[in-house]
Amino acid sequence: MVSREKEIAELYARLDDICEVAARGEIGASQFMTEAECARSEAYLRRRGASFFFFGGYSFAERKRLYILPDYIEGTDTKVLCDYGYSSQIKALAVCGSGYSRLTHRDFLGSLLSLGLERSVIGDIVVESDAKAAVVFCDERIAPFICSSLERVGGDKVRVKETEIDESKLPERRFLSINTTVSSTRLDAVVSALCNLSRERASELVVGGMVDLNFETEEKPDKKVTPPGVVSVRGFGKYRLLCADTRTKKGKYRLEAQKYL
Repeated sequence: MVSREKEIAELYARLDDICEVAARGEIGASQFMTEAECARSEAYLRRRGASFFFFGGYSFAERKRLYILPDYIEGTDTKVLCDYGYSSQIKALAVCGSGYSRLTHRDFLGSLLSLGLERSVIGDIVVESDAKAAVVFCDERIAPFICSSLERVGGDKVRVKETEIDESKLPERRFLSINTTVSSTRLDAVVSALCNLSRERASELVVGGMVDLNFETEEKPDKKVTPPGVVSVRGFGKYRLLCADTRTKKGKYRLEAQKYL
């Protein structure tokens, strides 16, 4: 297993390579990044004073590509790509099943990876609400290959074609609202409340490196949590923290959060 330190070092090396492209006067682009990679990249590039933005094919993408701009280009969105003759290099593919099977995100991703593709060339996979189709965001260079090669997903026969994205028609991200109280805003107390675990078990998960706070592994149970933020607990899910700044009459904190579904 690759250590976190090595992963970060490799990420920074890739960022340095993209910065060199921008220094030569071209827009440099990465492959699709995870939310953790995006957060680390943003912090690193701000220290370097680079001009950049992220885009994943639609406004609320989780997996995104990074675009680093040369000094002569001003802007922080995809409009600058068009203005200077570039594209996002992202294609959206509509993958439609037979209509007789309910397909999951895992089904779509597994079938794509079975084609021999790297995860980094595939962005978000947005499964339709009826679970019979999905929109797959991918690197434009492998879009024709997917269209011609992806024939089955989860045992169901599928059709694949390029599509234009109308964000108003994409299914909304679903959440489960959580409103509870915690004795403190320590990470172990928050994890205990979110996952319905004992404080002791929550602390064990944190110390064991099973909890990410804002996309970074946090192993200190007494780490103070300040919403807004994101907590991920391996085996239990990912949670968006909204508020924890009001107290009850008994002195506890009111915790408002949402669990990703």
